[in-house]
Amino acid sequence: MATLLYQCPAGISGDMNLAALVALGVDPRELETELRKLPYTGWTLQFEPSQRHGISGLNCKVTLTETAHQHDSDHAQDSEHTHHHRTFGEIREAIESSELAAAVKNDAIACFTVLAEAEGTVHGIRPEAVHFHEVGAIDSIIDIVGAAIGWHLLGVDRIVCASLEVGGGTVRCAHGVMPVPAPATAQLLNGIPYSAGATDKETTTPTGAALLVGKECEFAAALNGTQLKSAIAIGERDDPNLPNVLYVSLLDEAATNHMPVHQETVWEMATNIDDMSAEALSYLAQQLLDNGALDVWQTPATFKKGRLGCVLHALVPTDLRAKLEACFFKHSRTLGVRYRPWQRSALPRTSESLETPWGTVGLKTAQLPDGSTRHKFEHDDCTRIAKEEAQSLHWVETQLEAMIRQLDK
Repeated sequence: MATLLYQCPAGISGDMNLAALVALGVDPRELETELRKLPYTGWTLQFEPSQRHGISGLNCKVTLTETAHQHDSDHAQDSEHTHHHRTFGEIREAIESSELAAAVKNDAIACFTVLAEAEGTVHGIRPEAVHFHEVGAIDSIIDIVGAAIGWHLLGVDRIVCASLEVGGGTVRCAHGVMPVPAPATAQLLNGIPYSAGATDKETTTPTGAALLVGKECEFAAALNGTQLKSAIAIGERDDPNLPNVLYVSLLDEAATNHMPVHQETVWEMATNIDDMSAEALSYLAQQLLDNGALDVWQTPATFKKGRLGCVLHALVPTDLRAKLEACFFKHSRTLGVRYRPWQRSALPRTSESLETPWGTVGLKTAQLPDGSTRHKFEHDDCTRIAKEEAQSLHWVETQLEAMIRQLDK
């Protein structure tokens, strides 16, 4: 399986994503054949070379050739207006009842699901009851299902986004004039790093954001692989402020990683403190660790009026962020806590006990990507043995490593 890297300095839309996938090697005829499995007609796909600010790439247009409709007896008498406004439930049913591959159905429905949840939050209704307007039109259905087909044909297992621009100004939609990012896009991008203001136009559309979030894109994550192919997609608008292009690369991470490295999003929480004693800070740090923080550390700093203090940081799992925030406020004198997301790669590891002549020693064993192992001994156990034997910590660790090598034979 492959990893797809998105670089979106001018944002991402559904049409740009389709052009990118075809430029990477998806056969446009095969893509259209698969899309014809949906119960919708009256559309065509067109891919043509184009250029923006001297950068060449591929452009995609989804054109409605007639009143697009659904071949279904229950809807045969519906008007054109009714078909333009489809519910999430109707779209999901059409995808599920098609002959598309199971993986394609899963990805397409996942993208529509996150979009329906975002729209539902904005309008205060259940996701199932959301009526899509622009997104419910045929071209956007083609964009989302086409993306799922393209990922499947390329064998994409993981997607990563290195940069994402949302634009600025306002956008006109079915609900009137909205700020950029539009409310649904803003809801989709909660907790996700992005840039804004490179232009006064919308660059990342709700469909584009839903594609990334629905496919569980990893933002600003580390990559380690061999590039198989790169491509450039060209957006429809010729923006004078920046080249309207999307950059994509297909990588084979299996070429360098012999075993999986766990990827996850963690949060760094931090606060400035200049009015607590060292003892109180130590207690605060321990409370954070006891409540689930992955790590806690202090950075010396000088604040207003020359007061010495520190920045107290905690690395926190996503599901414990609220709990650790409450811990900061309870056990410190701070009036605010800031936080930002980080992508973390973690080696698979096991925790066990090693029986030694000096008693039980805690041991963590990590599996490296090349198949080798790395051992880390419990520090308190090592210091205990060093004191008992009047030796250095290095001597203790050397003895323990030798014992492990003997056990592995």
